[in-house]
Amino acid sequence: MHNKYFFLLICLILAPNIFSQESIDPYAVQDSLDIYTDIFAEEYPGLITMKFDRKEFQKKSNEDKYLKAELIYHLEDSTQDRHHTVRIKARGKNRRETCAFPPFWINIRKADITNKHLQNTTKIKLVTHCGGGKSFESYVLKEFLAYKIYNLISPYSFRVRLIRIKYIDTSRKDKVTESWSFLIEPEKMLAERLDMIPLKSDYASIRDTDTLWTSTMSIFQLMVGNADYSVAGRHNVKLLKSKDYTKTSVIPVPYDFDYCGLVNAHYAVPGETLGLKSVKQRYFLGPCRSPEYYQDIINEFAEDKKDILDLVSGFEYLSDRDKTNVADYLNEFFSEITHDRYIQRVILSTCR
Repeated sequence: MHNKYFFLLICLILAPNIFSQESIDPYAVQDSLDIYTDIFAEEYPGLITMKFDRKEFQKKSNEDKYLKAELIYHLEDSTQDRHHTVRIKARGKNRRETCAFPPFWINIRKADITNKHLQNTTKIKLVTHCGGGKSFESYVLKEFLAYKIYNLISPYSFRVRLIRIKYIDTSRKDKVTESWSFLIEPEKMLAERLDMIPLKSDYASIRDTDTLWTSTMSIFQLMVGNADYSVAGRHNVKLLKSKDYTKTSVIPVPYDFDYCGLVNAHYAVPGETLGLKSVKQRYFLGPCRSPEYYQDIINEFAEDKKDILDLVSGFEYLSDRDKTNVADYLNEFFSEITHDRYIQRVILSTCR
């Protein structure tokens, strides 16, 4: 649980020997080599331009149809920017309904990208800013942080890459806007990295999942205030199984945290059956275990407190006000877990 994965990274771009050795300066050579690595390995933001008809994209956001777009991956030497024709399609049931600009899939199957880390990848998730205004960019950055926090806690977690993205809207005379977004590691890439396979069965229940990592994931979801997931319903959770047939338990891997209290998006509402007034109210949805078992896991979270809060305070792209709000929300959790009968009152009272 304390392994700190400073993960491998993909860089969406490609074609070897486009320029001769004589025409490239030494720094550009380093950049050109970097684009063959795993883009999820670096901590600095990637720079991308996406050019497409945004009006048509918004029109088709509920139609499950792809739209052609141009993706430009920017290197330090702008003369070596990589251009690719890709296809994009809106994703996310709730965000397609609530967002003026929902997150989307980037389909790279016919984009002629030769990066070896992307050879088995057809499409990649991009999380967008949903709507206009600074608050929406704040939501993106806070959701990105939720993924990074879980990276600290569990090796069985999706890696993410922060992206500064420029949109060129061909429907509005190539109008340019910029915002934060992030890419999510594809499921197949995650599975290969962990030497596991994705489980597609709809019959897996929470009783089939690994005891430790299901309980750990559930406490994490409680910490960030996320009640918008279900293992049995396969909602915002992927399941992985070891390639070793002697290991039968399944590992749950959570994703999509925009409805959690840590993000506190204005459009996020708690499930009607939970009886909550706000997503900032924590509600435990994990499996029932003994108080002693959960105490051990909570102790692990307490040991990780400094690393988690350091991650928040050191995230330079989030405003000081937002960092304070996030830290306050997390500190509330760390304070509550020290109270007597916390496990009985908060965890065992609603466990499944």
